[in-house]
Amino acid sequence: MKTFPIRSLCTVGLLIGTICLIGCSSNPERVSYGAITHNLTPELRGMQERPIDISRNMRVAQNQNWRMLSDDLGRVFYTDHPSRLSPYPIVDTSGNPR
Repeated sequence: MKTFPIRSLCTVGLLIGTICLIGCSSNPERVSYGAITHNLTPELRGMQERPIDISRNMRVAQNQNWRMLSDDLGRVFYTDHPSRLSPYPIVDTSGNPR
């Protein structure tokens, strides 16, 4: 069994002790009454949503709008279904009735 040298144990102990003594510092301006009452809910942008939630909702709406535009253009240029000009019966292969 290999033992740790005393020097390594002292180094680790000194490092842990230094980390424990440093602690966390705080900015006194962030805990003042004015800073707290200026923005009571800093994590919320709207009434119920965080900025990331609002951004996600806007991206989903934008994605849906672009997909709906693509569908609309297909209907405008009549590319959303095959031509019905053939004198022969048209078989719909999509399974959706027309």
